Amino acid sequence: MSSRKSILGLGICVALAYAGVDWVEKNVEVVTLHVSSGANDYYPRLFVVDDDRAVWIRAERPDRLWLKAVRDNPDVTLSRGEHDIPYHAQVWNGDGGHYYVDRLFRAKYGWIDRAAAVIWSRDAVPIKLTPPEPVASD
Repeated sequence: MSSRKSILGLGICVALAYAGVDWVEKNVEVVTLHVSSGANDYYPRLFVVDDDRAVWIRAERPDRLWLKAVRDNPDVTLSRGEHDIPYHAQVWNGDGGHYYVDRLFRAKYGWIDRAAAVIWSRDAVPIKLTPPEPVASD
């Protein structure tokens, strides 16, 4: 009898895990950022949100190696779906305003964003992505 309960419990856990992964794949947008800095290329996978003015991503913590690369070279490429889109990154400078970005992420990702904040003791750094300025031609 005990082994039947164990098998049933394991089956329920597998079904819940599958349902959770399926839900995340259908409801969570994850993008890949390409950052080049000197000899290093970085490809972090990140959550993304949009507002009327820009695309926003966040470094979960300020000690991410790729974040220094973004500061050194703010011209980045975002792989979103089937498209590679060039952007100019503006890393948050520490002066207020990150609450707006946090609200955007909570509105889009809900409990997943809150869970990530708890699990990784988030000290997130917002990054605003805007289209690069066109180069003037003479």
